[in-house]
Amino acid sequence: MAGQNASQRTHRYDAFLSYSHAADSAKADHLRRGLQNFARSSWRQLRALRIFLDNASLSANPGLWPEIERHLADSGAFILLACPRSAGSDWVQKEINWWRAGLGARRMLIVVTGGELKWNHATGDFDWERTTCLPRTMAGMFSNEPRWVDLRWMSEQDPGSLRDSRFQQCVADLAAPLHERPKDDLIGADVTRQRRTKRLVRGALAVITALAVAAGLGWIDATQQRDEAQRQARLATSRQLAATALNLKDGNLRLASLLAIEAYRMQQSPEAIATLNRLSTDSPHLVSMTSSEKDISALAFSTDDKSVAVGDEGGAVAVRGADGRALRARTSLPGRITAVGFRQDGKLLAAGDNKGNVGVYDLTRKILRRWDPLPESVSSLGFSAAGQLAVVDADGTVALYDESGKKVRSQRTGHSGDVIAFQNAGSRLLVRDAVGGGALHTVPELRTVLDSKEFSLPATQVVAAVSNSGRCFGYLKFGIFISTALPEIKGRKSLANTCTDFPELANEEARLLALTDNGRMAVGTASGITVVDAETKGRASQLRKLTGVGRPSLLKFSDTGSRLASAHGRTVVLWNFGQFSRTAHAHGLPLSDDQNMAYSPPLAAGPDGQVAWSNLMQGDPFGTDTKLHVWSPRGRGTLAGGDTLMYDALAFSPDGRTLYAGLDGAVQSWQIQDTRLVKRRTVTFSGQQIGYPRDPVMIAPRADGSLVVTTDDGAVHVAGPSAQRTRIMVPRGTGDPRKGLLSALSEGSRTAAVENTQGAVDIYDVGSGRKLQSVRLNGEKVNALALAAGGNSLFLEGSKGTLARWDLDERRFRWQSAEPNGARVTASADGRTVITLSDSGALSRWDADTGDRLGGPDIPIPLHTLSGIGGIGEHTGFVVDGAGTLWTATEGGDVLSWDFSVNSWIEGLCRIADRNLTDAEWRRYVGTTPTPRPTCG
Repeated sequence: MAGQNASQRTHRYDAFLSYSHAADSAKADHLRRGLQNFARSSWRQLRALRIFLDNASLSANPGLWPEIERHLADSGAFILLACPRSAGSDWVQKEINWWRAGLGARRMLIVVTGGELKWNHATGDFDWERTTCLPRTMAGMFSNEPRWVDLRWMSEQDPGSLRDSRFQQCVADLAAPLHERPKDDLIGADVTRQRRTKRLVRGALAVITALAVAAGLGWIDATQQRDEAQRQARLATSRQLAATALNLKDGNLRLASLLAIEAYRMQQSPEAIATLNRLSTDSPHLVSMTSSEKDISALAFSTDDKSVAVGDEGGAVAVRGADGRALRARTSLPGRITAVGFRQDGKLLAAGDNKGNVGVYDLTRKILRRWDPLPESVSSLGFSAAGQLAVVDADGTVALYDESGKKVRSQRTGHSGDVIAFQNAGSRLLVRDAVGGGALHTVPELRTVLDSKEFSLPATQVVAAVSNSGRCFGYLKFGIFISTALPEIKGRKSLANTCTDFPELANEEARLLALTDNGRMAVGTASGITVVDAETKGRASQLRKLTGVGRPSLLKFSDTGSRLASAHGRTVVLWNFGQFSRTAHAHGLPLSDDQNMAYSPPLAAGPDGQVAWSNLMQGDPFGTDTKLHVWSPRGRGTLAGGDTLMYDALAFSPDGRTLYAGLDGAVQSWQIQDTRLVKRRTVTFSGQQIGYPRDPVMIAPRADGSLVVTTDDGAVHVAGPSAQRTRIMVPRGTGDPRKGLLSALSEGSRTAAVENTQGAVDIYDVGSGRKLQSVRLNGEKVNALALAAGGNSLFLEGSKGTLARWDLDERRFRWQSAEPNGARVTASADGRTVITLSDSGALSRWDADTGDRLGGPDIPIPLHTLSGIGGIGEHTGFVVDGAGTLWTATEGGDVLSWDFSVNSWIEGLCRIADRNLTDAEWRRYVGTTPTPRPTCG
């Protein structure tokens, strides 16, 4: 106690807690409370130690770092919660550097909450090739290997009890140097104080309980009734908001998204979660929605599709990235913007307004230059490859400007020109108007070589459009697209019609039309947008409804036709036809379709975000040694290896440095190096029958290098770190060597679930081979199973559509869902994420507690036709990684990662909404006084 009292007299705090807010907030608070409560001298003592934790100890102060420095100087020790995220935190490194400049390694204690910490005795420093939880700035800080406390077993979401024996041991390890007393003395003093406190508490409670029971019973009953009534009211409101969001989603996705988020926050019910998922997966081509201060009046994409220009009726022009979120430039003209266009290199943007003003904005220098105006409202404009700008007004006057802004020539032609385009390497200027006529002029003389007004449109019930190049022109009448072309020029090759034949549309009145040169058409109707792809040699015709928006007022394709911008009032919506989902992420990893059977590529997820699969990549010659692939998000590229056609199962070692690949009768180990995969050893299975080598079903590597493997005969094999053959812990379960049995291993491979020949599933302890229990799914054949021992659960997929969760501890079904679902099932190690995949390619997430289906997207159909038989789901492998992210790999398709967390759905919907609920909307839909908390921040 003498050392402790001296420390308290010298410093206000006994220790300063440094940690990453993003990774360890709950653990830091748990540790602070544990140190304050451990080994108090008596129950009257408020705390045994004073620990500084910024969230708990820091008051509001505009000068944050000086305040932190003051508390660092006022602390007797420094406790670092080390993990990969704290190692990359600028604040944590700043605090470490401050401490190192003073006391250095003295009075610094390390608590590892994630990652790895290794000491190199040869160098007398940390092994920086293997240490991932400390910043490199700590190199050379310690002269001897420090003792550190391991809290990696503790969950950030649920740290557990302060009285957990493992946690108490960690607290004692930290408290001993802070109290300057032996650890055993502190533990003994803490136990003595607890016993004394318990005796006092028991006596007091006996008296208080007797007095409080009678009065408390009535109050408890009233409180429970009140709480239940409030919960039911929240649930009813949540369900109503979710239902309203589903009703609004096709025509007003922004409002629907906000209502769905509020439904979830009101009550985290399965209905609210399913609605969030539905809104996140609907309208897959939708990229973003953004708002303008005035109604949108002009749209244009840059030539490279990377930027979009938006002009409004207030004269403002904004340039955004093609995702709509990054604002790159803003300028304005006096009148309503009627036309915008980019120069081909994307460095200049031209805009015209309804007063004839023409402005050119330099996107590099952020300078707007106003050029000589036209007599009437600008109707269209465009740049040549050489940088000349052509502008046409509503009166048909065409003006040509050089790069300096000087008007080279101006001529009135009579064609107002919805589209103008330079052709013939810029030597001719095409002007096409919306009534079917057009003119062709020489450049720079503006001499007219063609003037046609022959193709006037029918008087009523038609909508016309011209592609960006002017080559494709036509109109829509009664759902039929009619294409026209300008006549020949004095016997020479004409501006021939380049529009493809589009299929007839449903009888819905068209309000707008947009065309591309490569066979794509967008039609704006009263209910939204319909996009039609014409039939070509490479693809069949396709019709898509773009939902989430109401009737558009503008439609504009990019030059490539892969992107579309639409406007609805003050909202501009961006679409990308290369994007097949808003919840999936492509990583440029296309797989080949090289099998002649239904084959789902084996897939594995590593501890550091790596993903491995077995399948040829697109472009790989058949038979090449590139069947195994490992991809890392850290930018190392894709590593390839393998020496067989199809591997059966894959798994990473716990440290992520080795990939294990199973094939007929064996498991290969491949070391993951910087540029390639190197084969190290092969372990063969014991007990093989001649002629029938067993196929691995699942591989579970252990930290010591040993392997646990299940094979399709129901056996469980174990191999030591250096063994070349396995030993059988659970014997095979079928007399027919050609019949395959299902099996699964838990994280850490302590438990195995194996299908037996009678259709039940047996649970085994791998270490002893002893059968623990047996599960039967109501007489159904088990099609798939997944073992999540971290969640003490076995998930079973039955032949009649039943998905069930079996509780390993309680030995009973927690729930059974009779709703038809997928043919395969996978689960995260903790059992919180459960996903099924149907033969048709539909992914479904399930509520692990209730068995409610929460919905999900469909696997995108590959551009390359799947060979063999079976639906797309039978050609897709899927796995959930340690962070809860779903990965899929599809033959002929791609390796994709999917957002299956509620937080990611909310984040994506907030990007779409791009605003918050107004007070009027809150009162109308929620029915209460608006809260000060915004829906999306």
